[in-house]
Amino acid sequence: MRGLARLLCAVLLAGGLAACSGDGGEGGAATAGPGTLDVWVMRDSAPDDLIERVNAEVEAAHPGLTVRVQVLDWEGRDVKWKTALAGDDPPDVLEMGNTDVLTYAASGALAELKPADYENSGTWLKGLADAGGYEGKLYGVPYYGGTRVVIYRKDLFEKAGIDSEPATLAELRQAAEKLMKANPGEDFSGLYFPGRYQYGALPFVFDAGGQIAAKEGTAWKGMLSTPQSQQGLRNWADLVKAVSKAPLDVDTDADRFVDALGQGHTGMIIGQAWMMRGLGEKYPKLADQLGAFPVPGVNGTMPVFIGGSNLVVSAGSQAPAIATEWVKLITGTKYQTELARSGLLPNSTSLEGVVEGVTAVQMKAAARSWFTPQSTQWSNVDNAQVLQDMFQAIASGEKSVAEAAATADKKIAEILNATG
Repeated sequence: MRGLARLLCAVLLAGGLAACSGDGGEGGAATAGPGTLDVWVMRDSAPDDLIERVNAEVEAAHPGLTVRVQVLDWEGRDVKWKTALAGDDPPDVLEMGNTDVLTYAASGALAELKPADYENSGTWLKGLADAGGYEGKLYGVPYYGGTRVVIYRKDLFEKAGIDSEPATLAELRQAAEKLMKANPGEDFSGLYFPGRYQYGALPFVFDAGGQIAAKEGTAWKGMLSTPQSQQGLRNWADLVKAVSKAPLDVDTDADRFVDALGQGHTGMIIGQAWMMRGLGEKYPKLADQLGAFPVPGVNGTMPVFIGGSNLVVSAGSQAPAIATEWVKLITGTKYQTELARSGLLPNSTSLEGVVEGVTAVQMKAAARSWFTPQSTQWSNVDNAQVLQDMFQAIASGEKSVAEAAATADKKIAEILNATG
């Protein structure tokens, strides 16, 4: 329908008539008549009925408008996005994983947005807010998040005589050691922690005041060799060596963690919060025996990597004002409260009073969230498995912390500073 409207406008303009006006830009009046707003969301994100209510509210404000929603699978999303955003009639609103936004913002495919236009922008979860930014500008509005937490078996805690959830790293190690003493099997881990599990291990670096990389002037520099980062790596390595029997040559996946805990090979895992539901479904007898708490750091909750989604408006949207309106609604207090009650982590710490259960645990953890370095080359670091190699080298004893960190820093700098 929008294509036909543009064709009619072209004909009128050719005849000297200035009767066509599109949607206003950011903050402008939306003058479009009947048409469509195309919204692309990802599978298994917000509940369908919630999105339908947002659509109905926007349609009611713009008589004749139809909000058309397309649901995409995470696998293969990049190809569909690139093709659509390069076309003449791209979708107006897209849900993107928070690790996806940077590349598209840098390419010019996304519209710049204004934080002040969005409710609760001052209390957005830091990791999601960082993920939506590029060169000091906002391109992706935080939608919902997810963090890793410690998931444990209450029955095994009771068996080991552990009567409270650990609140510090020292207490976490003590609990894991008690679990191993109470379950002396050769393959039992107090805390199941594979050697290449980068998103479980990196928080130890941030907990000690370190970081992965930093930009100095126009160049990136690896920062894993700093004293703070090395201390965090030692803290991680000491814990893994003492309480984990997990393989050192693998990263992790949901099935591996779920089975380790469900089959009694460990008393604790550091996993994504939604794994609790999968555990209860696969091992029904454990459904009421599962608990969760934030990953403990040296002095309180450990900073964790935050996953999740951001909402973006395409730079080529024919209805930018209405697209922005749709994003404002679903990311504001009203609908974020509904998201929270459905079990998702809302985008703002101001909503901590409406979350419960494992979502409340995530909210506490997310208050100290972090995100990967804001470089368009970061995915190349990830693909090269630089960090996974470093963690395995340390865990296996192949390299010292200092040696492994120096190797990783060199590779990180080479990749992030590469041109072309």
